Amino acid sequence: MKNLICISLATILLSCNTISNDSNHKLIEEDAKTVLISHNLSKEKSDYWLVKKQEAPLNDFVSTKTFYKKENSLILDYKYPHLDEQFNPLFSNFNSFIKRNYLKTETSILQVLYNDDLSCDPLFKDAERKRRNLDYKVYTKNSHFLSVLLYKTNYYDDDRHNSFMFKGLNYNVKTGTFVTYNDLFENNSEKFLLFKLNQELQARIVGQDSFNDCWEFTKNTFEVFKNNFVVDSDHIKFYFDDCTVCPTYSGNYFLEIPIEELSSILRAQNSEKPYYKS
Repeated sequence: MKNLICISLATILLSCNTISNDSNHKLIEEDAKTVLISHNLSKEKSDYWLVKKQEAPLNDFVSTKTFYKKENSLILDYKYPHLDEQFNPLFSNFNSFIKRNYLKTETSILQVLYNDDLSCDPLFKDAERKRRNLDYKVYTKNSHFLSVLLYKTNYYDDDRHNSFMFKGLNYNVKTGTFVTYNDLFENNSEKFLLFKLNQELQARIVGQDSFNDCWEFTKNTFEVFKNNFVVDSDHIKFYFDDCTVCPTYSGNYFLEIPIEELSSILRAQNSEKPYYKS
């Protein structure tokens, strides 16, 4: 099982565009086997979502910054994305979010030391927290839309044990604003998407041993994690923390759905907020 986790965690950092190639720790992701379902979609709307656009020139405005802090026995070792505000002054909104939520040293230290939710393993509720690493992946759909996956790795007094936490940030490069679930998906789409996520989960359980002990993606869980997604050229990927849908030892932290299967609930080109328009 541990071998499956290691194999899974290696794929995420090789499967998409990235800025932080020099990361010294890797996160697991594996290619999903999907079950395609046809939808009765108009050709205009279907083509709008399925046509691949030219990717944004990320190197023009995305760079990697680092943050390192040692406080007694705790180490914070972060790599995080920084958007060039000279390229677009509106990027200050993104950079301020990162600084406010991840770089306030006292807040970060307190969260690592005293947050009981860092590990769902009861054996490590009171374990000494030794290190938190932060790293990221960048995905692009086109020059308007940027997805960033932030992932935190928490290390404990037993070096063999760690836990993972995720945050998906979706950003409109042109307007300098964050994109949420409600911006991207049609109203009243939650029921259908929850069905699709559970369908994908069941397909994985049947096809891969590492998913055998996973459980249903519930409505309450979906409400907590529905904004925790990233978008690449072909899929929308929903990430969840340890023990949310799968036990820690399974090494499975996301479910991905092909954009083709979600076209009927994605806001189309004539939307007031056409985040995918190039």
